[in-house]
Amino acid sequence: MITKPFRGIRAKWYAVLAGILLLGAIGAAAVRGPRPVANAAASDSSSVRADDLLHDPNSPVLGNPRGVLTIVEFFDYRCPYCRIMEPRLQELLAQDQSVRLVLKDWPIFGGMSVYAAQVAIAAGWQGKYVPVHGALFTLPRTMDRDAVRNAARKAGVDLAQLDRDLSARGAEIDRILGKTDVEARTLQLQGTPGFVIGHSLVPGALSLDDLEHLVANAKDKK
Repeated sequence: MITKPFRGIRAKWYAVLAGILLLGAIGAAAVRGPRPVANAAASDSSSVRADDLLHDPNSPVLGNPRGVLTIVEFFDYRCPYCRIMEPRLQELLAQDQSVRLVLKDWPIFGGMSVYAAQVAIAAGWQGKYVPVHGALFTLPRTMDRDAVRNAARKAGVDLAQLDRDLSARGAEIDRILGKTDVEARTLQLQGTPGFVIGHSLVPGALSLDDLEHLVANAKDKK
């Protein structure tokens, strides 16, 4: 489910991003294995737009900010498979100091997923996105607003400032989430998690071994 504030800006971003990525036949989420993501930039301006997927200043980065390989993850805090992937991604980052992980909040599991993503983004303006991101994945999938706020508080967030940012910068948060929604749909992702690893689009959860293998292959192709 995508809330109403996202819909008003979706058409604009579809027009911008549709010419960025030529995907071939991606198929449904049930399709296994990576599929190629071809950069179809035909000019300097389109190259900048394609680069935005990897270097959007509104997308938090974990791991090595200057890593030789970038993984982009589209996720939802209430997605059961995203929860499986979280410790695997953390283990990968701990083992491989050359990986840069770009996080894309894509709350598709309903209103509480949207609220959790909004809180995480707003916490970023206090420098607390990373601890809140980790804390939200420890909550039950049946999380409610109080649980989300309590997790943010325990992660060091000033809740009064959080509420001010959620109110004053709500439209900005909606734009961030709306842009991510369009990116994911332009990539033809059918659900979460979804990954871009090098030039491959990989839907669904992965074992740590498969993740490491895809990373190694992506490095070999650079």
